[in-house]
Amino acid sequence: MGKDKQITRYSNDLNTVPMRKWTAEEQDFFFAIATQARGQGTKLLKFEKEQLIRLANYSLEHNQRFYTTIENLANKLTSMRYYERTPRSFVVINLFQRFETVWNDDLTEMYALVRVSEDYEYVLNKLESQFTQFELKQFTNIRSTYAKEMFKKLKQWRMVGKKEYPIDEFRTMLEIPKSYPNAEINRRVITPILDELTQYFKGLKVKTIKSNKRGNPIIAYEFTWKPEKVDKWINDKYENISDKEPYLKPKNWLDGSFTSL
Repeated sequence: MGKDKQITRYSNDLNTVPMRKWTAEEQDFFFAIATQARGQGTKLLKFEKEQLIRLANYSLEHNQRFYTTIENLANKLTSMRYYERTPRSFVVINLFQRFETVWNDDLTEMYALVRVSEDYEYVLNKLESQFTQFELKQFTNIRSTYAKEMFKKLKQWRMVGKKEYPIDEFRTMLEIPKSYPNAEINRRVITPILDELTQYFKGLKVKTIKSNKRGNPIIAYEFTWKPEKVDKWINDKYENISDKEPYLKPKNWLDGSFTSL
């Protein structure tokens, strides 16, 4: 991993949280924050406006649009929950305990205060072998929300090089409208996935698996690509060289108690 690469790494459990209906920008800011929050426990973290923009690969054109994007992100985070179900229990866990943004009057300056929930911090901080990993810049370069969702899902299987999704699971996972027939799925979902992800998954192909029943209905989609080769995982292997933003000196306005990244 190069020193200029921000590495996003989290427990596979996060991939069970549906995010396809988020905008591309909302997802970029979320994973920019998640990338920096990893390894910080439940500390209250401060993110400056310029830092967020740089990490999320965001093109700032209007401060009002940026404000609206962050506000919409905050609203989505309030309903972002992980559901854990067993035969005898059902648990709902919020990812963030606190997400606060502070702006000046003309919206030219802002900072965000973030604290990961104690019950959910394992998603970012207690990783063993079952985790998803990718370069943040690759993710923020992807525009289609269908392609973004599949990028995360396939990165979970990056060293396998093959993953089959039954049709019902595929539709649910990508929150595909029920009104889409198979031809529309191919045009609106599969095509942008291949257009945007081929550069990140060598030899990426999608095969439709059909039933032998009358009409040969599609029963699954099979994704194949050249598996990634990686060394044996070593905890915090890249901690000092790759995936943390340099310390950003806080501004003097509205300072509080926080940990700057």
